[in-house]
Amino acid sequence: MRVPRRVWMLAAAGAALTYGRAVHRYRDPVRLARPGPGELLAPADGRVAFVRRVTGGRLDVPGLNGPLDAADLLGAPAGLADGWLLGVHVGVLDVRFVTSPLAGAVEAASFHGSRVNVPLAGPLAALTGPAGNLLAGRGTLENERLTLRLTGPDGTPVTLALVAPGRALNARRYVTPGDAVQAGVKLAFLPEGALVLLHVPEAFVPQVSVGGRVQAGLTPLARRGEQGPEGAPATV
Repeated sequence: MRVPRRVWMLAAAGAALTYGRAVHRYRDPVRLARPGPGELLAPADGRVAFVRRVTGGRLDVPGLNGPLDAADLLGAPAGLADGWLLGVHVGVLDVRFVTSPLAGAVEAASFHGSRVNVPLAGPLAALTGPAGNLLAGRGTLENERLTLRLTGPDGTPVTLALVAPGRALNARRYVTPGDAVQAGVKLAFLPEGALVLLHVPEAFVPQVSVGGRVQAGLTPLARRGEQGPEGAPATV
């Protein structure tokens, strides 16, 4: 008996979905983190969604009525230092592990819940990366998030926030406050993907531009006291 083409197509789609959910998202490629002097490495695989300047604890975001409080966005204590806020969108095809951007220690870890999680962007964003201004979206502002604060040996403070993509974050955290970490060490796993926010002090300059792809533990995301690509980072 001849099996209709439609049945084969449905079976192939089901097999691809099963592979993606059960196998592909758990892949763990071997990577050796080798940060250069003064470098902070990307904490996640994905596409750079934005690079924004933080001044006076706030950042200007097109589409919002006023400045955005960076500490509120990150789930961090008030009084966040001037610097940069970078966002990496982790899509369905990206490696889901979050790694430490520097060697140092875990200072704090906290989870911030939400009554409801809404999609960060449109349905195609999971494959192609987000388009438009993610920072002005309701999901970025309101979805649940896991916040990790790290400190380097020289006192460099770095804050990470893992924002739910539109469903429960379900992040698996591998570190606790007081743990010592090396650059590239796994901090968490994101089974559903996420938007990974990273705040770095003003002594560092972003080395990536909006729309570029980065790899956790490999791509230099920021470097102390140097110019970004072609003289300055592209901000969106």
